Amino acid sequence: MASENAVLSQREIDALLNADISEIDAETVVTMPPPARKESGRRIKPYDFRHPEKLSKEQLRGLQIIQQGVAGAVAASFSARLRAAVEARLSALERGIYEEYVAQTGSTSVVIIIDMSPLQGYAVAAFGLDVAFGFIDRLLGGKGKRNARVLNRDLTDIEVALIRHIGMDIARSLIEPWTRVVELTPDVSELALGPQVMHAIPPSEFVITAWYEVRFAEQTGGISLCFPLTVLEQILPKLTGQSIFDNRPRSGGRDDAKVHDEQLLPVSVQLRAMLGDARVDARDLAQLAPGDIITLDHLAQDPLRIMVGNCERYAGFAGTKGRKLALQVSGLVDDDGWVRSFEEAASE
Repeated sequence: MASENAVLSQREIDALLNADISEIDAETVVTMPPPARKESGRRIKPYDFRHPEKLSKEQLRGLQIIQQGVAGAVAASFSARLRAAVEARLSALERGIYEEYVAQTGSTSVVIIIDMSPLQGYAVAAFGLDVAFGFIDRLLGGKGKRNARVLNRDLTDIEVALIRHIGMDIARSLIEPWTRVVELTPDVSELALGPQVMHAIPPSEFVITAWYEVRFAEQTGGISLCFPLTVLEQILPKLTGQSIFDNRPRSGGRDDAKVHDEQLLPVSVQLRAMLGDARVDARDLAQLAPGDIITLDHLAQDPLRIMVGNCERYAGFAGTKGRKLALQVSGLVDDDGWVRSFEEAASE
């Protein structure tokens, strides 16, 4: 006999107190609802044992800063290698398991194993065959466009050698950005097509993967760099914001950039002084005779341009020294073709 609000009157309470407990019928016992469970203010966060939190947010931020620098270095290296404008940017920095990364790269990707010396361990770089054949086409004199008809074949020995140079460019691109935390001397250890060299890292190893978007020849491709935790653990104390900025690369002094005399070997260089240019018709050129005058586009008071090899580098005035012709160097020729004195060039 339980009411909905489960409230006893005073008479019922007195009857219960005066009654023998053993004689009370079970049906007459008033059932009280369990007390309501108070919600705590703490939020329960699920923990993923397959993707544990190995790095703090600050360490991930430091690693992101480094990898953004790698993107700029990759763009510069590829631009010089391919003789074309190349853009690269960091599109994502992901945490995961190595076997998941292998599944994402696919079976037709070019895989490059990079020795992260002096750190103990390897990093993995990968990109698709479409990107690889775009590189190869550009390196062999083409425009860098991909041909869908050649994507279903293996690389030849010559193509593997060309892609190995691309792998070395990726490895060297790590040097300067990573100087914030370690002085790297990376090298390409292995190169293969597909998951043939994926044994470099255990499948269950926790990894950080940097995904890059690369644009060249009006096309877009993807390149990934995978770093295992065993490598990153060796530099984790330095992957903090303060350490990253304290150890940022600094440009060396001018004395370090100068070439010492003992580093130069004797070499013969051809120098030519150009009196000027003139346009002469072929008919007039065939009828030239002694005493004819050809007017040059150069004024008599202007300095002569001195060619070092095939480049205009200096300016000067013609004269004599003893019984020999001579040329007095008076200034430099900049990239725009303007003549500047040595004092002006030194002040810059």
